[in-house]
Amino acid sequence: MRPEDAYKELLKWSRKLALLESIVEILEWDQRCYIPQKGNTYRAEQIGYVARLRHEMMRKPEVGEWLAAAEGGAWCSDPLLDESVNLREWKRWHERATKVPSGLVEHIARVTSEAQTVWAKARENNDWKSFEPCMAEVFALKREEAEAIGYKEEPYDALLDQFEPGVTASLFASIAGRIKEDLQKLVDSVRDCGKQIDDSFLCRRFPIPIQEKFGTMVLKRLGYDFNAGRVDITVHPFTVLVGPSDVRITVRYDEHDFRVGFFSMVHEGGHALYDQGLDAEHWGTPRGMPVSLGVHESQSRFWENMVARSKGFWKFFYPRLLQHFPILADVSLDNFWRAVNKVAPSFIRVEADEVTYGLHIVLRFEIERDLLNGRILIRDVPDIWNQKMKEYLGIKPPDNKFGVLQDVHWSAGLIGYFPTYLLGNIYAAHLMEAISYQIAPLDDLLERGQFFTILDWLRTRIHLLGCTYRPKELISQAIGQEIDPSLFVGYLKRKIAEVYGVVS
Repeated sequence: MRPEDAYKELLKWSRKLALLESIVEILEWDQRCYIPQKGNTYRAEQIGYVARLRHEMMRKPEVGEWLAAAEGGAWCSDPLLDESVNLREWKRWHERATKVPSGLVEHIARVTSEAQTVWAKARENNDWKSFEPCMAEVFALKREEAEAIGYKEEPYDALLDQFEPGVTASLFASIAGRIKEDLQKLVDSVRDCGKQIDDSFLCRRFPIPIQEKFGTMVLKRLGYDFNAGRVDITVHPFTVLVGPSDVRITVRYDEHDFRVGFFSMVHEGGHALYDQGLDAEHWGTPRGMPVSLGVHESQSRFWENMVARSKGFWKFFYPRLLQHFPILADVSLDNFWRAVNKVAPSFIRVEADEVTYGLHIVLRFEIERDLLNGRILIRDVPDIWNQKMKEYLGIKPPDNKFGVLQDVHWSAGLIGYFPTYLLGNIYAAHLMEAISYQIAPLDDLLERGQFFTILDWLRTRIHLLGCTYRPKELISQAIGQEIDPSLFVGYLKRKIAEVYGVVS
């Protein structure tokens, strides 16, 4: 077969895979937003069946033949050509898929679909015991998947590589260990400085319909296209890429805490801006896909923290916020900005401040890594969670709803996902520095409302490139330097110094 003909077959194959993935995404979105309670069991069967079909298509023997033939094409002389990029990633997909039995893929999809329903009810009722068997089954299945894929050092590597190619558990542990010490020192310095920041006004009554109206207005100004997306309510916020021109956001509101809904909306909006910025011409191929979850998280964390918690952002939006919520008329811009940047250890990860957030991630990484390696037991996880919360953050959750049951990830089988949040923070700090150096100080751009200038920079250097580069290479190309985790810590130190005064 000629390389050109083989490549055409691979294109058709890849786009069929994308169609099946789109079906799974819309089924899962509906399940987490609108499905009637009694529909969950059948939905789990639907998702499992489609997941198996997709996996079987991914591992078809002829795919290997097409890949071998296509690798003889002239495009292989340049690894950055679209064809070369696609072939590199297709080969990775196919090799991984051929190692995992289709029955296991279907089983995992069905079990995790059911487990998410059990988790949501367990969380609502603070009932760890009802979820414990599901969690045990999920981890057993994911360990089986890791063994099928194979790894050099430990099972966690096989799962982490799915979300952040090129990063291993030991590499992330070394990064997390250094950052954990720095973050704990920052938390201590904030506590020792003695300055108290009043954020009580953020817990006044903020009617949810008005929160929705304000959040929608902000998302539009940031560049989110509502003609190619929508916002819905769910227990645990997420963004779903259904297909080209269909990127949906979900949020969770709290009528008595403005931060919960607003910052989750901007966070998910950051994800959505990435997905909406992918090159539609390459839809269904790696060239038109996000490169990794770490890079994806860099987008959400950038917009949520570097943008939406900045003083420049609120200089632009605070007058508009007061129009929506006159109840804040007695609160100065400066006091509001300090309040949304207050550092205070808290129980819920998605509501954590920028400094303590990383400690939440390290905790989860250590637990799931130890579970996969057999160093701890499922039944002991709540106690271990609480011990680590006390050690790292100085607080102990009052119950499991505010502790081990708060995240959807383990019920969804997303083992190895948590490290991408901390990596995303590190990448985001580099992007902020690059924008400030290459265009203008970020705060100045935000104060002038030049959100599309920022978005265009990200579109050109991140979104439109798809999988052209591997994650680390993509960020390095965008910023013009190697990635240095200490830059993220430096950013936090500067910000805390401004919010709290001189903090070492």
